[in-house]
Amino acid sequence: MSGRHWNEETQRWEEAGSGPGSVSSPPPPRPEFAPPAPWPGPEAQEPPPSSSPPGRTRRFAVVVLGAAVLGAAVATTVVLLGRGDDPHPPPPTPTGSTAAPMSSGPTPTTSAPTPSPTGELPADYREVTDKAGFTLAVPEGWNRSENGDGVFYTSPDEASLIQVFTLTEPDTTPLASLRLTSGNLSKRVPAYEEVSLEETAAPDGASETVTDDAAALVYAYDSKKLDARRKVIDFAFTAQDGTQYAVLVAGPDTEWPEQENRLATVLSRFAEE
Repeated sequence: MSGRHWNEETQRWEEAGSGPGSVSSPPPPRPEFAPPAPWPGPEAQEPPPSSSPPGRTRRFAVVVLGAAVLGAAVATTVVLLGRGDDPHPPPPTPTGSTAAPMSSGPTPTTSAPTPSPTGELPADYREVTDKAGFTLAVPEGWNRSENGDGVFYTSPDEASLIQVFTLTEPDTTPLASLRLTSGNLSKRVPAYEEVSLEETAAPDGASETVTDDAAALVYAYDSKKLDARRKVIDFAFTAQDGTQYAVLVAGPDTEWPEQENRLATVLSRFAEE
């Protein structure tokens, strides 16, 4: 072998014919290899994509709240539209009783006596503790029924009625409630006429449960059920415990003002259980 060569045994460059002790240039550098990159740990991994974009939870909560408020508003309207007998089916006649036929002629005007200062009820009235949670005075022989619009006491001929229910709209007043009632009825009740709407005090002879935070709506309309004109007084008030009630008294237009006198008698025994 001649010339310069690399001796694998001695691991050095050698000239041909040189002995083992001869030294040449330093060996070539070994190739360098970059160390493998470490495997990414949990903190280096990208988080999984969110199931909803930022702010979704907050927007969803707002939507749910809005739906609840809307639902409350709709429920309030339904309750208010339920006042009276014609916008909804009349209360059912109890089994075993028959409705007397209505006279086609004019009904004679009568006036129900109001309670005496001594607290005695008129002879044709009785005090009733209603299972709905209140006490009131109602005419003898009137039939009780109940549905989603409240408690009804109806005369045997179904020409007159008393309706009692609570006002559940939040932050309302008796006057505001009755104003909304009148507006709703004017849109759907035939020949509706608002006779009067005003703040008022408890009628003379009313029980202590009935406060002077009250309002009264008087209106008339054509009753499809009776085929006659009907006149109504709707009295809304705040009770001593803060509950708001409405007591509605309806009857033929020709009997007015018996409805007002009947309302005073009903309220003379009104109490909460």
